[in-house]
Order: sequence, then structure tokens, then C-alpha cells
Amino acid sequence: MRRAAIIAAAAAVFGEHGLDGASMRMIAQRAGCTTGAIYPLFASKEDLYAELLNTSLAQLYTHVASAAARRSKGPAHERAALAFLDYYLARPNEVNLGLYAFQGLKARGVGKQHDRDLNQALARTLALLSPANARTDEAGIDICSMAVFAQLIGTLVLHQAGRLRVAQFSPRQLIEHALAHQHLPDRQLPSPHPRRQKP
Repeated sequence: MRRAAIIAAAAAVFGEHGLDGASMRMIAQRAGCTTGAIYPLFASKEDLYAELLNTSLAQLYTHVASAAARRSKGPAHERAALAFLDYYLARPNEVNLGLYAFQGLKARGVGKQHDRDLNQALARTLALLSPANARTDEAGIDICSMAVFAQLIGTLVLHQAGRLRVAQFSPRQLIEHALAHQHLPDRQLPSPHPRRQKP
């Protein structure tokens, strides 16, 4: 029970102050306990942030994978992309959580091991966004999945900033348009990490 209260308090504090502005003391005060009650469970505010984001990514994966596996209209990767969009439209605070963007967009991390684990968790979901994965048993991130991911994140950020009202398009309209114009090239796709040419 105390762990759940601490995690809920951390979510509220991060939402108000961001990762940089939050402190363990703030989280303890919100949870109604002392910092001494938190440290046996979480060694740092970064550990708490990683816990929140990991839970969010696990729930995202379940939601997207369920939509992709469902027998319904449209290709699986398109259902996955729309499920990704719907998940975050219903949970706008989790967009900020995933982008570390409570106080503006900037490069940020929560420690090398946490960053690795969180990136792997996100990669599982991103793999579902590519039409190529219908053709292979080895799901992975390719240029198609990253292109859709970029469209989704851009659309969500514009939506939260109120910029889509200028043209009166809904987030779903934009993503459906992007998916309708996506194609999987017959040629070999370039490696996501091309080798650098020696000078």
C-alpha cells in the first residue's frame, strides 16, 4: 500500500514540477511519509521516474498488441498505430512522461541501465507499427515503424499544444492520412545504424 501511495505521489509531483524540479522530499510530503520510508523502495527520484515510465510502456504495449492481434478491418500495423494514438489521447500526461517533457523538450535520461531497459520496452511496441513485421517472424524496428512513430509523437505534441485547431484536423485524421500514404519498399531498407565511411 505504501509503495502504491509513493508511486501515485511521484506521478503528481513529476506532473507539476518535472523530473528536474521534483525532489524526494516533495514526493514524501505528497505521499504523507518521510523520505526515509521511500529510500528502501527507490534509491532516487530517477528510479521512481523509471518505475512510472516502465509501467506506462508496459500498458501501452498491451493495448497496442491487443489491437494488432484483433481480427478486424485493416492491416495489423495500422490498427497498432491507431491504438498507440488512442492510448495517449486518453492519457495526455503520459506523453509528457515518455518524452521527459514536463518542462520543455530536451535530451534527458534516468541512468544508463534504466534508459536501456526503457528503450527496449518502447522498441517492443514500435516493432508493431511496421507493415514489414507481417512478413517476418523477427519483429524489429525499421524505417517504417520509426516514420510512423515520428508521425504519432508529432501529432500528439501538436494536439497537446493546441496547434491542430489552426487547420481543424483531428489527430486521428492526420494519422489515418499518414498510414494511407505509407508503403513498404520492395528494395532492401537501409540499416538504422549505417556504417560510417572512413575519411
